[in-house]
Amino acid sequence: MTEGFFYEALDDVMVYGFTRSEDADVDAWAEALIAHIESTPPDKLFRVVMDVSAKQVSFTARARQRTVEIFTRYRKRQGRFAFLFSSRTAPYYSRIFFASLGRLNFGLNYFNDRQKAVDWLRQS
Repeated sequence: MTEGFFYEALDDVMVYGFTRSEDADVDAWAEALIAHIESTPPDKLFRVVMDVSAKQVSFTARARQRTVEIFTRYRKRQGRFAFLFSSRTAPYYSRIFFASLGRLNFGLNYFNDRQKAVDWLRQS
């Protein structure tokens, strides 16, 4: 882990979070997410909370690049991502970004409450 990136396991849900968005933090997240997806059997659903609600976090060029790389590489895997945002407009821009990636097998949803995000992930 790095100073600006953290993760924790909540049983069947992995929480990845940022307190800043330096390239090293983004790369640490990317490697952790890849390891999690790879460790989940292909026929099982992986569940991820992405906590990007800290005010100092932004969707940098490096973050966009790594997100495209991972989401296109694993586009056929079954998973769910719950994004935690503090900004009211961030989910709107996030939807546009993910739509640009084409068809994904991931369920995506946007929240401002961590428990609601975890509950949504566990619904299926």
